[in-house]
Amino acid sequence: MKRVLIFTALLAVGCIGFGAVAKADTCTTGANSITCGGVIWTFTSGGSDGSGGFLVDLTVDASNPASGTSTLDTMALQFSSAGSSATGASVTTSANTSGWHFVGTGNVNQCGTGNLPFLCFQGNGITITGGTNSGVFTFMFDVTGLASAPTTGDVQALQGSLPGSDGSFSISNSTGIGGPPTTTPEPASMLLLGLGLAGVPFLRRKRS
Repeated sequence: MKRVLIFTALLAVGCIGFGAVAKADTCTTGANSITCGGVIWTFTSGGSDGSGGFLVDLTVDASNPASGTSTLDTMALQFSSAGSSATGASVTTSANTSGWHFVGTGNVNQCGTGNLPFLCFQGNGITITGGTNSGVFTFMFDVTGLASAPTTGDVQALQGSLPGSDGSFSISNSTGIGGPPTTTPEPASMLLLGLGLAGVPFLRRKRS
């Protein structure tokens, strides 16, 4: 009986501890995201486009930016897989991100006139103002020139081009490209499971 109680207690503590860790995991950076100036860039694989290319979704979450005002009107991206870089791409945008188009190769300083591996995109400009909800912007890229789905995304973007900008949103970094989100146990569910297991020994009937 003592062994059962000890084993159950340890299992319950483990479950409760796991729930606490999951609850405390509030990081804004991850294997497929970049955070800069309170703006979160997240790359997600969209699979094959059915004609030899690969889809990649980019979500720019500017709902909680840092102080100051900046604008995003140019960005250069590099999509890579197995050591090779994409040679071309097109872009489709969400309703609140209209006007963006593929210019050509080059980085943010040589948009359309530079060389690979960067692919340059320009738009009408997204104003990002600290202290206000600037919104969430979605880009879907159809990447070409790769033998397999891209696993790495490198972004270069200068978001400090407005007069008086603090320049806090300038970004040049690499990250992985994640797959579709997977479901994980909620902290509350793990806590309930742990408490339930802790109460199992008390359900045992006494022998007469």
